[in-house]
Amino acid sequence: MLVRDLSTLSDASGITIELERIRRDLTTDPHGAIGAAKQLIEATAKTALGELNIEVDRNAALPALISTVQKSLKLDAGSAPDGPDGSKAVKRILSGSVNIAVGVAELRNQGFGSGHGQASAPSGLGVRHARLTVNAAVTWCELILDTLSDPAAPWRKTMV
Repeated sequence: MLVRDLSTLSDASGITIELERIRRDLTTDPHGAIGAAKQLIEATAKTALGELNIEVDRNAALPALISTVQKSLKLDAGSAPDGPDGSKAVKRILSGSVNIAVGVAELRNQGFGSGHGQASAPSGLGVRHARLTVNAAVTWCELILDTLSDPAAPWRKTMV
């Protein structure tokens, strides 16, 4: 689960705290783990945008953050360059990555994750739901962090 060196980031504390919450809650508190998975995506998006010196609206909704960071890193299907990054298959995967990240947020917002007080606890929520959500969040976060740190990533060519 997102095992990597984060020391190259200016401040990875937001990512680190959510990973700690996930590790703590995954098998004992699926509700908490799903909330932390959404927060991991948000922390990763904000961290990446900070590394790119892109100002983040403090009130931006998560789908807007996801879109902004993916476009900034040339990870949106519309700006993918020629070559493997611009292939139909990679574009399909990149489009799916947006859906994954937004789906994690939607699951949490529907009351299946911590962060919103509920009149009654969600029923039927299990560890398998938490694992699915956490693994989806980690996949998206790894895509962002891998691309951010890749010296040959297409986004770097536009920064010259």
